[in-house]
Amino acid sequence: MKNSGILVNGSLVLLLLLLLAGCQAIFTYSPLSFLQRDPANLPLDQKIAWAENALASGDLEAMATAYDAIKDESGVDYLAANLALELSGVPQLLFEVIEGNIDYSAITDMNDFLADNVDSEYVSYAAGDFWATLSNDPDSLTGTDYILGAACILFDAGGGDLATLALVDVTGPGTADGFIQQGILNLPTDDPAVEYLNDLSGFLTDGLF
Repeated sequence: MKNSGILVNGSLVLLLLLLLAGCQAIFTYSPLSFLQRDPANLPLDQKIAWAENALASGDLEAMATAYDAIKDESGVDYLAANLALELSGVPQLLFEVIEGNIDYSAITDMNDFLADNVDSEYVSYAAGDFWATLSNDPDSLTGTDYILGAACILFDAGGGDLATLALVDVTGPGTADGFIQQGILNLPTDDPAVEYLNDLSGFLTDGLF
């Protein structure tokens, strides 16, 4: 069995890599009156506009409604991925790490900690939507998207359980490392994220999970 300390450190490395890649908070948290409308029966272009505004608002309830409204539509994979990502709790957890608000010495079970802070259902949705974006609209993906997407794919592979993650293949096509490799291929070589994607790939292929 892998050393639990290594697994915990690996989880933290993933989050810190997101920080190093330049992930920043870009959302405001002012509820907007238009978000009180139900987007379910709107035309697609209006659903998209509603969902984009919901994402920009930072309102979790509105984002969940928006995700439900667009998740089965074509051509909205990237928007869906970003909605699911925000709803997953991954960015919020990262910001807690950045602010130094987490007392790691008080964490007795990393799985419980992740379960309390990350919504595994939306992580899974985000992972699928990032894969769909890679297939259908790869030019929309930024370096930060590849890192965040890989984090969701990696988390989803283990079902939120580090012991399970230690047993599954996280390298090769269809895995977190496969997604990372596509990012390395698709991004400009001078994109700062490429260095961090290579570091993350090495972390995975060295078998630290």
